[in-house]
Parts: sequence; C-alpha cells; structure tokens
Amino acid sequence: MGTDATEFTRLMERFQAGDPAAIAALYAEFGGVVREAVRRRLPDRLRKEYDSLDFAHDVWASFCDLPAGKNHFSNPEDLGGFLSQVAHNKVIDVCRRRFNTQGYDVNREQPLVRAADGAEIPILSPQPSPSQWAIAGERWATIAATLPAHHVVVIERLREGFTQQEVADMAGITDRTVRRIVDRVRELCEDDS
Repeated sequence: MGTDATEFTRLMERFQAGDPAAIAALYAEFGGVVREAVRRRLPDRLRKEYDSLDFAHDVWASFCDLPAGKNHFSNPEDLGGFLSQVAHNKVIDVCRRRFNTQGYDVNREQPLVRAADGAEIPILSPQPSPSQWAIAGERWATIAATLPAHHVVVIERLREGFTQQEVADMAGITDRTVRRIVDRVRELCEDDS
C-alpha cells in the first residue's frame, strides 16, 4: 500500500463525507487487493460462470454501504484485510450455493456429450440454422432468376431430395443433361460468391 497513515486518515475522512474522488482513490489503491482475494479463492470450476470483477463490485458495494461508525480503519493494512475478508466471504457464499444446494449444485452439471477421452464436444446440429436456410433461399432466388424455367424445375426437384436419375425421368431428359444443368448452376454460384 502506497498510502502513509496520515494520508490514509484524510482519505477515509473524505470517503466518509461522500467525496467521489476519495472513493475513486480507495478503489485505485485497494482494487487489486480485492481482485486478488477473489481470484485466490474462486474455484476453477466456477471461473467460467463468474468473473472476479463481479465479486469485486459486490465487495465495494458492501464497503460503501457500511454505516459511518463501522468503517473506521486506522491504517491501510486494516482496510486491505477487511476488504480481503469481505471478498472471501462473498466467494464462500457463492460456493455454498453452487456446491451445497441441490438446485444449483455445480457438481451435478454434466456436459451433454463427451468424447472417449472425457473432453466436452460442442453440440452442433447437422441441419442448417434458420438464418442459413434464409440466406440459401435468398441466394437461390437470385440465381433462379437468371436460369431458364426448365433448369429451375430440375434444380428444385434436386433440392427436394430427388436423385439426378429420378429428376431426369420426371423431366423426360437424360441423366447427363441433369448433370450439365447442375454444373451450370455451380458455375453461377461460384461466380456469385
């Protein structure tokens, strides 16, 4: 702590008087102490859910809400110890809630899918998302506007899931003609991108 006892006493008096500059100075001086206390005590299992700054803000809110007679600290070390203990208590409260209650117990949480080595596998749908469907639909409409009508019919049947041979039989054309139409559309798609 870089503040001597006299400066610290004046700073605390200004803080108790509600001086915003004093609050900022205390935060600048002791913010690292609070963050370090939180980081030291926050279990790895909860780090993905909680940020140390969230706890730090709670600590400072608790400190600022203390009644005037309760926040008398004779030196910077006393205040640092107090803030560190408040941070410890805030983390402990969350740990109790997240590890010891049935409804929020982090130990009961399981990823939906795991690989053979135990690593989590993100769940991705094999189906396109709604936005991907919309983008594909818009792109197809743009391309279809440049094609002859009988080409559009062939491609529409393919998009519906029919095989090239089934489309050829429906349209009364050869399988080779269907492949040429598909190749033409691919060229248009490549030119479009």
